[in-house]
Amino acid sequence: MHGRQDSPVWWPRHFLNHYVNGGLFERALVINCGNGWVERELYDLGIFKSAVAFDYSSELLDQARKEAGIRPLEYLQADCNKIEFPENSFDLVINVAAMHHVQYIDRMCRMIATVLKPEGYFLNFDYIGPHRNQYGKEHFAYLEQVNDLLPIGLRKKDLVHPHIETMLHYDPTEAIHSELIIEYLNRYFNVSERLDLNGAIAYQIMHNNHALYDDSNPSAKKAVEFLLEMDELYTHIYKLPALFSYFVAKPNKKILQDMGAMEKYTEEEQQREFYAASNGGKYDYQIDLPDF
Repeated sequence: MHGRQDSPVWWPRHFLNHYVNGGLFERALVINCGNGWVERELYDLGIFKSAVAFDYSSELLDQARKEAGIRPLEYLQADCNKIEFPENSFDLVINVAAMHHVQYIDRMCRMIATVLKPEGYFLNFDYIGPHRNQYGKEHFAYLEQVNDLLPIGLRKKDLVHPHIETMLHYDPTEAIHSELIIEYLNRYFNVSERLDLNGAIAYQIMHNNHALYDDSNPSAKKAVEFLLEMDELYTHIYKLPALFSYFVAKPNKKILQDMGAMEKYTEEEQQREFYAASNGGKYDYQIDLPDF
């Protein structure tokens, strides 16, 4: 990504440079932390003094605790759709590629806004593309066109449209409500900064395409540069959706006091999940597309 001076910088460093301002955040919360690399990296950069992190996987948490060493990181085993924390108990909440796995996403966004202090920050880097990776027919046709322009040995060999039934079988939470992330972000937060990072072309072709990461092959580097250029072109010229976004936001405490709105949003979410539970895990906006 790029910083405010348009100089290349990775997002943790960008956040450190523009939001820490010489004073570390006292206590951070990391949602769905996995093996803990996020909180370790951010702590080592000097972004916060201590953190609480949670995940559903006890195996990943064991790894996170082991790798934490003497860092002041506390780990909890919890379901992100049920966990609660006291109001105003953190001044920083961090999500890295976890929100797109949350089923009760309104509840999660509301919980984050509640547990953040009024001047705290929500730091987010996530997939915001089509629900369950259900790219439109035209979008996928563009992917195939660009993939075919690559040298044969660097093309994505298994470029196939994600199939909902298969996704439901292997990972029913993958991108379950990814298109709702920005909508609910704006519902519960005041955005300080947002930067969409494209991905409509490059993501699918580069994902698990190991030939593109062969440093000994000069053609691989050129292919990656070409894909990034096409990614920029197709996103802005053909208006393909951005698949990833970085944003920093402060909680909107005012909306939390609107009991009527809170009841409405809760009811909408419960109805949505009830419908999906009775429909094999599919939502009314998630249907299988025909073969291309």
